[in-house]
Amino acid sequence: MSTFRKVLVMLLVLTLVSLGSVCAAEAEKQITIAYVSNGPYTFWTYAHAGCIMAERQFGIKVEFFKPPNAMAEEQIRFIEAMLAKGVDGLAISVIDPINMTPFLNKVAAEIPIVMFDSDAPESDRKAYIGMSNYAAGRIAGEAIKHELPDGGDLVIIVGRLDAQNAVERRQGIIDELQGKPYKAQYPGEMTPQGTNIKVGKWVILDTRTDGGDESRCKANVEDMLVKYPDLDLMIGLWSYNTPAIISAAKDADKLGKLKIIAFDEEEVVLQAIKDGYVYATIVQNPYEYGRTSSEVLTKLIRGEDAGIPEDKLVDVPARLITADKVDDFKTDLNVKLAVGEFFEIELKD
Repeated sequence: MSTFRKVLVMLLVLTLVSLGSVCAAEAEKQITIAYVSNGPYTFWTYAHAGCIMAERQFGIKVEFFKPPNAMAEEQIRFIEAMLAKGVDGLAISVIDPINMTPFLNKVAAEIPIVMFDSDAPESDRKAYIGMSNYAAGRIAGEAIKHELPDGGDLVIIVGRLDAQNAVERRQGIIDELQGKPYKAQYPGEMTPQGTNIKVGKWVILDTRTDGGDESRCKANVEDMLVKYPDLDLMIGLWSYNTPAIISAAKDADKLGKLKIIAFDEEEVVLQAIKDGYVYATIVQNPYEYGRTSSEVLTKLIRGEDAGIPEDKLVDVPARLITADKVDDFKTDLNVKLAVGEFFEIELKD
C-alpha cells in the first residue's frame, strides 16, 4: 500500500472510529448483521468499506463474508452458522435465487432480510437495495448503440444466467436494442439463451457463461474470438468478465480493434477506458450497497422507519463511466478500496 493510500486510510479510519464511539454509546444493544456477497471479487471490497462505515455510524457489528468459490452452498453454510450465533439480520447478493428462495424464506421467518446486487424477488425479503439491473442493461444497450450505430455482431460474457442480475442486465440490453418502450424495472420476460439472436440492427452471436470461474471466463472469450474472427463488440456483465476480455483481446492482437463495454469498476477496466480500449463501464455503488443495506436492516431491527418504498426498491442508480469521468471516479474509489482492504487484512490477521 502506498504512503498516500496509508494516510487516506488512517484519516478515514480515525473519522469512522470517532463516529462509532458516539453511536455505540447510544445503542442499547449491539446489533449484528450478516453481509454475504456472491463471490470473492475485488468489487465487494468496496462494499466492505461501506459496511465498516455503517458499523461506526450505527453502533452495529457486520459479519462480512465473500464466498471463495462463488457457490450458493457456501452462502447457505455461512448463513446457517450466523443464525446459530444469533445474528439479527441478513443482507445478501443471491447466487441462485430460484433454488435458494425456500431456504431464504425460512431465514426471513426468523430475521429480516434485504438483498443487493442480485435479487430473489419471489422471496420474503424486506427490500432490494441497489440499482435496477434491468435499467442498467438498458444503459448498456445505449452504449452498444453508441459504439455500433449501424448495427453489428456482439457476444455477451457473464458468470451465470440463473442469477437475477444477469437475467435483467442481458434482457435490458436486448430490449434496448429492439427499441422496446423504456421501463425502469424488469418486465419479467426473459429471451432464452441461444446463438444468432437478431435484435434490431444487431445480432447477439452468443451468451457465454463461466459459472463464476475467472480462468474459464478467459477461455470462453478466447473461444469466441477464434469462432467469430470478425466480431464487432463484446460486453462483460460481471466485474471480472471484462478484465478477461481485455486480456484475451490483447493476446489475440485485437485490443483496440474489438469494441468492449464493461460492468463495474475493476482497475484494469478503468485504465483501459483511459487508454481507449474500452468505451465505458456501467457501475453500481457497492460502497452504498454495504452501508445502506446495513442501515436499512438496523432500522428494521430497531423498529424504526427504514424508508422502504412500496415497490421495495431502495434505489442506488447505475452510472455510465466514460473516459472524461474516470479520474474523478477513481479518486473517490481508491479511498474506499483502501479502507476495505485495510479491514480485510485486519480480519485475516
